[in-house]
Amino acid sequence: MEYELKIDNEAEKELEVSVSADEFNTFMDKETDKLRKEIALKGYRKGRAPKSLIKTKFKDTVKVNAINNLIAESYHKILEEKKWTPASPAELLNIEEGEKIKFHLRFEIIPDFGVENYLGLEIFKDEQLPIDFLYEHGEKALREKFASLKEIPGPAVVDNLITMDLEIVEGNQIKDQQTDIIIKVGDRNFPDDFNRTLVGVKKGQKKEVKISEQVYRMIIKKIEEKNLPQIDDEFAKKLNYKDVKELKEEISKKLEKNEEERIEEELKESLAHVILERIHFTTPKVLIEEEYQRILKRNNIPDSDSNKERFWEPAEKRVRLNLILDKIALKEGIKVEDKVIIDMIKTTDIKLSDGNINNVMDYLRIILTRNKTIDFLLRNAKISRKSRIISPKEATDAYRPVRH
Repeated sequence: MEYELKIDNEAEKELEVSVSADEFNTFMDKETDKLRKEIALKGYRKGRAPKSLIKTKFKDTVKVNAINNLIAESYHKILEEKKWTPASPAELLNIEEGEKIKFHLRFEIIPDFGVENYLGLEIFKDEQLPIDFLYEHGEKALREKFASLKEIPGPAVVDNLITMDLEIVEGNQIKDQQTDIIIKVGDRNFPDDFNRTLVGVKKGQKKEVKISEQVYRMIIKKIEEKNLPQIDDEFAKKLNYKDVKELKEEISKKLEKNEEERIEEELKESLAHVILERIHFTTPKVLIEEEYQRILKRNNIPDSDSNKERFWEPAEKRVRLNLILDKIALKEGIKVEDKVIIDMIKTTDIKLSDGNINNVMDYLRIILTRNKTIDFLLRNAKISRKSRIISPKEATDAYRPVRH
């Protein structure tokens, strides 16, 4: 086997591989022997038919299998020789048959990057938000949770809930179609032009807006506004509290705990941003695409130019961070034992079977190892407390998360 690199970028490779007729014949012989053992031909016992007869009678099957195995084996030999870790399956671009078998493969690999100077990273820890500010927002969230809905004819304003039938068309093809979906006017999961179209609509109207290459067609079926309850003793008793004072105390305790967890999470996000600023390499596009699709699915939003513009960069950063954490974990010998994973599974609703147990264990091991690596980096970081110089609201919106 011989091969030539046609594209040799950090993450993308394209190869032209050529294999002699003699070498290809060995694959043909292997496939013939394999088929011979499995087939019983008339006049011959199973496994006893002449190889020449098998080759002639099942020529196309033998050849296809031989070529597939030739490509797979050649690909894995090259990966092993070059010490490449594939990020995607190889794409067969073309194949030529003649004196030699020639084929082109394109694939992406995990770049061979180094990780250095990741100990003693300097990061800053926020002060806690004032409890009065936290309670104000906690009370607002509580009122939102127990709000009643009142149907109105319109016009719709921001924060109204609209029940609609939605159809998304691209070209002449329907990309998505949903009935009786409820959308909050101003929901940032949808493009800005989509939200602007909703402002001012009335029940029974049909609306259409084109965003990039997609057309959003809407039939407005219902518009509802929220009526927020008052937080008083009567409301507190409905939630099994003695009075509004006790309710406020319990809410404040929960909010303080949530604030501590928020600061810890932001500390980890800050650490992630510092690491990403220090370590750069070309991130395989196939991994970015997979992460981008996960983000869309997690947020239940469609693929669009505006969403790609919004989420592609965060997807790239998440993939790059995960690859960095994996390499640091390997270098530092950071591992998660099976018992920890099994204990975690017991606390969840994950259903295990003989068919999925290994995949579930491997997936959770990766996630837990990355979390353990973040904790390791935090323990070895230089953490300074910073004074708040921006408004509390700005602070809560400051980060677009990098980590999962």
